[in-house]
Amino acid sequence: MDPLTIGLISIALLFVIVLIGAPVGLAMVLVGVGGFGMIVGFDPAFSVLQTAAFETASNYSFTLVPLFMLMGNLISQSGMAADLFRGAEMLTRGQKGGLGAAGVTASAVFSTVSGSSLATASTMTKVAYPEMIKRGYDPRLAAGSLAAGGTLGIMIPPSIALLLYALITEQSVSDMFLAGILPGILAYVLYVVTVFIMARIWKGESALDQDEMSSGLSAWIEAARLFAPAFCLFGLVMGGLYGGFFTPTEAGGAGAAFALVYAVWKGMRWPEFLAALRATVETTATIFFILIGAEVLGFLISTSQISFAMVDFMRDMGLGPWQVLIAIMVFYVVLGCFMESLAMILLTVPIFFPVIVDAGFDPVWFGIIAVVTVELGLISPPVGMNLFMVKSVATEVPLKTIMAGVIPFILSDIVRLAILIAFPAIVLLLPGRL
Repeated sequence: MDPLTIGLISIALLFVIVLIGAPVGLAMVLVGVGGFGMIVGFDPAFSVLQTAAFETASNYSFTLVPLFMLMGNLISQSGMAADLFRGAEMLTRGQKGGLGAAGVTASAVFSTVSGSSLATASTMTKVAYPEMIKRGYDPRLAAGSLAAGGTLGIMIPPSIALLLYALITEQSVSDMFLAGILPGILAYVLYVVTVFIMARIWKGESALDQDEMSSGLSAWIEAARLFAPAFCLFGLVMGGLYGGFFTPTEAGGAGAAFALVYAVWKGMRWPEFLAALRATVETTATIFFILIGAEVLGFLISTSQISFAMVDFMRDMGLGPWQVLIAIMVFYVVLGCFMESLAMILLTVPIFFPVIVDAGFDPVWFGIIAVVTVELGLISPPVGMNLFMVKSVATEVPLKTIMAGVIPFILSDIVRLAILIAFPAIVLLLPGRL
C-alpha cells in the first residue's frame, strides 16, 4: 500500500479504537507506531517512540501542565467553591433566577483557578445543586445551569485546554490566554441571561428568590471578601505573566504556591493534600501519555502526507474555507459526545491544524473556536461528559432531566459561536492580532 492509504486507514482505525473505549494516549501510540512502521520500517518507528517519550518528558515548556493542574487541584480541596457560591448568591438576591445566576457566576470564577470543566461541574454541583433544589428550583434549570457553567473551565484563562493547544501548535501561551478572556466573558453573560429567561419559563415550586431582598452595602462587602482569594490568584498568575514578572512556567509555579498557602490556611490537611497530589499526578501522566502519542502520530501524519491530501481533497471538492471550518466544528460536537475535552484537542489538532492554516484562518482564532465547540460537545446529549459529571454528584436527578436542562444553554453556545465567527475581533483584539 502507498503511504497515504496506510495513513488514512491508520487514522480511521485510531478513531474506532478510541470510540470503543481504549485510552486515547495508548491508541495514538499504537496507531502511530504501527502506521509509521508500515511506511518506513519498525526499527525507525520504535526509535521515534523512544525519542518522542524522552523529548516530551524533558521539554521545559510542558512543566506548565503539572503546575497548573496542581494549582487547580489544591483550589478544589480548599473549599473556595462554597465561598464563591455564597458570595455570588449575596449579589443576586431579590431576582427571579438569582440563585441559578449565582451558580453560573461561581462556576465562572472557580473555573479561572481550576482550569478544568469536569472539576468545575463536579465541585459546583456538590455546592450549589442541593441549595437550588431546597429553594424550589426546577431540577432542569438547576442541573442544566451547573452542567453548562462547568464548561467555562476550559475557556477562561488560565485554561489547560488553551495551554495545550498553544504548546502543540507552537503558538504563544500569552496570546492564547488573552484571546480566551472576551469569549469567556461572553459565555458567562449569555449563560446568565439564559438562566434569567428559563427561571421565568421553568418556575419551580416557589419564588423565594423574588421574596429575598439584598442586604445592601454589607452584602457587597462580604461578597468582595469571599471573591478576593480567587481574584488575587487570577491577578497573580495573569498580572505576573503580562506584567513581565513571570514566564508562563513561573506563573504556574507562583499560582500553585499561592493555592497551597490558601488551601492550608482554609484548613486543608495531609489527606486532602495527598488527594490533590494524586489527582495532579494521575491527570498529568494521562496528558503526557497523550502528548507522546501525539508526537508519534505526527510522524505518521507527516510521512503519509494526510494533511496535504486533505487540503487537496477539499480544493478538488470546491469547499471554501468556511465550509471546511463548519465541517470541523460539526466533527468536534459529535466527538465531544464521547470524549473528554483535553483528549479531543490533543487528538485532533495535529490533524486539522495544517488544514486550517492552509484555509487562511488565524491559528489563535481557530484555537478559541475549537475550544468553544469542544465546550458545546461536553453538554450535548446523549453522552456529553458534563452531563454525566453532574449526574454522578446529583444522583437523584434523572439523566433525561439534565439533558432537557442543558438545551437552552446549547442554544446559547450556538449563538456565541455565531458571534465569534461573525466578529473575529472579539478573539483577536486583546492579543493584538487584528
